[in-house]
Formats: sequence, structure tokens, C-alpha cells
Amino acid sequence: MNTISPTTRRWIILACALAAVFIAGCSRFTKQYKCQSTAKADPRTAYEFVERGMEHIRANEFDCALGACSEAIRLDSTLATAYACRGGVLANTGELSKALKDFNQALKIQPENGDFYYSRAQVYEHLEDTDLALADLAKAVELITSELGRSMAFSQRAGIYLKQGRLDESIKDYTEAIRLAPQFAYHFDNRGNVYSQKHSYEKAIADYSEAIKLAPTNGYFRRDRAKAYRALSRDDTATQDEAEAEKLLGKP
Repeated sequence: MNTISPTTRRWIILACALAAVFIAGCSRFTKQYKCQSTAKADPRTAYEFVERGMEHIRANEFDCALGACSEAIRLDSTLATAYACRGGVLANTGELSKALKDFNQALKIQPENGDFYYSRAQVYEHLEDTDLALADLAKAVELITSELGRSMAFSQRAGIYLKQGRLDESIKDYTEAIRLAPQFAYHFDNRGNVYSQKHSYEKAIADYSEAIKLAPTNGYFRRDRAKAYRALSRDDTATQDEAEAEKLLGKP
């Protein structure tokens, strides 16, 4: 039976240790993005990896998105959008605690970015921490510069108010969302739902009708309006909306 001398054993241990150090050191430079696109050149800079990550998010390719956003962070650990990019992926895949850490880091780098507050508020809401979500949305509606972006922040806050039974505050925020983005049909439908809860069915029908006008192929809007018509005993009109909703939604 062959034996290994103590001296030889020490050299083996040293060699293994050096190899471990070498591998660990090199791992910092290993590309984390493993996906390829035949239509586009591989991204090179951190910004390009963020853009690629967002493309994957829109395509629901979350594994590829996670790799792209992580690679952006590896290339530039000071790039706030890279952390927000990865935070968005993690939030979409249900890893809320990790997503929260990334959005915290993004805001640490760019504390005046309203979009990051809006995104973190969504994570807080999923974690059922509505106080922190509302605090972030207050910052979001103040700091977001685009009208569509601000309208979405107002809409999200209105949804939280609705869950809390604060119907008048919810209507106020949905009204502001409509003012900022009057072509976004869901704002009208959402406000219509609040009016329905207040039994203000005529106002609800007016909002549902505007939503249908903006998005005539959305069967859910017609279904919502049908419920309001039913509440007013306008059964014939409700039946028409229900039939149209079933046709649009593809249900027999």
C-alpha cells in the first residue's frame, strides 16, 4: 500500500489552497450572462447589459434577465439601474427579500429617483407592509418626472387606499392618474370600481364607458359595466354587455 509522506501531504494541501484562491479570484471575472441572441450583438458595457436584461424581462425570460442584470452589477457596482434591473427580476420571480435589498441599494446610489421608490413600493405591498409602501409612493408621486410614470404611482396608491376602505382618497388619486394619463383605460375602470363600491353606479358606468371607448376589445371592462347596470336593474343593457364580454373573452 502506497503512503504519502508528511512533506508531500503538505505540498498537496498548499497546492489545493492556492488553486482555491486562484479560482475564487478568477470567479469575479466570470460572465454571469449565459444567454445569446442571434439577432443582436452581445452586450459589452454595464448599460448594455441592463438594456438586455430589460428586454428579457419584457419577454418573461427571467433566468436570462437575472444573468444580464447581475453581469451589469459585476461590471459596474455603482450603477443604480443595474440593481433596479435585478430587483425587478427578483420581484417578478417572488424573491421579495432579495428584491428589496437591490432596490435599497439602487436608492442608496440614487436617492432622488422616483421610479425606484415606485418599484420598491410594489415590493412592500406584496410583503403587506402598506405603511412603507405608502411612504415610498408619496416620494414617487413627488419625484417621478414622466406623466405616465406619476399616473401609475397615483394608481398604485389609490389601490392601497381602496383595500383600506379609504374610498374618497382612492377616487382622488385615480382622478389624478386620469388627469396625467387620460388615454390609459385602466385608470377609468379602476375608478369605476371604487364608484361601484360607493354605490355611485351612474358615475361608475360613465367611467366604464370611457374605458371601453379607449379599449373596446377589453371584455373585462364590459363585464364591470354589466354589474353596474345590474345594480340599477337595467337588465337588458347588462345582458348585452355580458354577451359582448363573453365573446371578447372567448368564453361560450
